[in-house]
Amino acid sequence: MDLTCKKGGLVKQGHGSIRDECGMMASLAWTGICKEPVLRHGIDGSPGLVADLKVQGVWDGERPAFFDNRVVNADAASYVSRDWPTISQQAANTKHAKYDRACEDLRGSFTPLVVSCDGALHREYETFLKRLANTLSEKWSKPYSQVALWVRVKTQFSVIRAVSLRLRGPRRQVRGLGLEDGAAIGLHGED
Repeated sequence: MDLTCKKGGLVKQGHGSIRDECGMMASLAWTGICKEPVLRHGIDGSPGLVADLKVQGVWDGERPAFFDNRVVNADAASYVSRDWPTISQQAANTKHAKYDRACEDLRGSFTPLVVSCDGALHREYETFLKRLANTLSEKWSKPYSQVALWVRVKTQFSVIRAVSLRLRGPRRQVRGLGLEDGAAIGLHGED
């Protein structure tokens, strides 16, 4: 199986894994963390718009910052003639086109968190991680270099988990034994 297979929900699970790790680290630095904030409700059958994270005070203490991540398979056949900066910028521009207006309507900012399957980060993702590391180093009174390394490693491991899930995860749903009533459970401690 390849990295672009949509069967089994593995892409979504991996995406959620990266979102959750990012949200956990952000919660150590800032307040007002919200997973999957609704930016715009769907109207008359049109889909709504939901970001991955909302974090209060990342870029400006008074404004919420919205984030949406994307994992790009930069080795896909459709990208063979382009380099990573071009691929990542195109993915970031697509995210900006989709989210900027809705975030501005809520008086917030938007930052796309674009990463390749190999762990290469788009410059806006790198900027966010530097901001996160700086805030945590001040909060914890630790050297910036140590905190930045910790943030980078946590991020890279979340990408590895997401990509590994895509490659090695089951494509079909695993069925349980069907023990709905609990009848097959042995009672321990009965004489």
